[in-house]
Amino acid sequence: GAKDYQSFPHSKPDVDAMRFDTLQEHVQMKILNDPEWKFAAFIRNPVERLLSAYLDKVASEKQAVRQHFQKNYGLNHTISFREFVNYLGDERQSCPLSKKNYKIDGLRGVDWCANPHWRPQTFFCGLSEFLPRFSFIGALDHIEHQSRALLQSVGLWESHGKYYHWVDDKKEMKGSGFCEVQPPKLRDGQELIGFQQRIRRDDSDSNTNNATMNYGKITTEVSDTIYGHSTNSRSKIDSYYNSPDLLEKVKLLYEGDYKLWNLIKDKDSLSSGVELASKLSSVCNSLAKN
Repeated sequence: GAKDYQSFPHSKPDVDAMRFDTLQEHVQMKILNDPEWKFAAFIRNPVERLLSAYLDKVASEKQAVRQHFQKNYGLNHTISFREFVNYLGDERQSCPLSKKNYKIDGLRGVDWCANPHWRPQTFFCGLSEFLPRFSFIGALDHIEHQSRALLQSVGLWESHGKYYHWVDDKKEMKGSGFCEVQPPKLRDGQELIGFQQRIRRDDSDSNTNNATMNYGKITTEVSDTIYGHSTNSRSKIDSYYNSPDLLEKVKLLYEGDYKLWNLIKDKDSLSSGVELASKLSSVCNSLAKN
């Protein structure tokens, strides 16, 4: 079930083989035109995502991470969140970037050249090019049950979602592709749901402080263990977006993401790309009706 992509998502030996844009063109076209291939994407609240990127990369608690960011972008201090947003709102001089103009110019703009941690989500996975091709689009806020619905719909829940595979022997695990993180300890009445992202408790569980809304102590500990990049950005939104103009600026910068997010954020069920495209475009709407 839970492959080690969850515990260590970087520097995978097969990362290029898993990327669509590295495939030969005839292979790409075959996949695009074959209905057996299912496209899926999960969108995160743009406001929360940008703040999370800032807290994790720009104002990280780890000095080495902060210094790495400053060195990459020619800065000599940790910029504030407002300064960060203002840089993103500046016009970039060139794209693609070269080593000569990578420094501070690399921080400007939210275009295709932007750092992937704050590049618009609609610029990933072909969402802006062939949205109707996606069979499943969900919101990260509902990942626990939507990921389960996704895996069930393609017949992979039993083999890749329901169980948490883990091996204790480091030698055995090396190169095996299994998750390096031990499965979380469950109390009576609890079970793993979705793609090992949340713990669900039975209603009879009296310890509500640890499981309320699936965002309590247990869930946080599991998430931090698996990813190691948790910034608790959701709880910090009000303190960082402390003026209406800052929030509006981010919404304008990520207008494309917001158009998609607003259509799915309150939906418990997954959406299809055709459904969303018909709501976003009058042309797609007329084609869908025909």
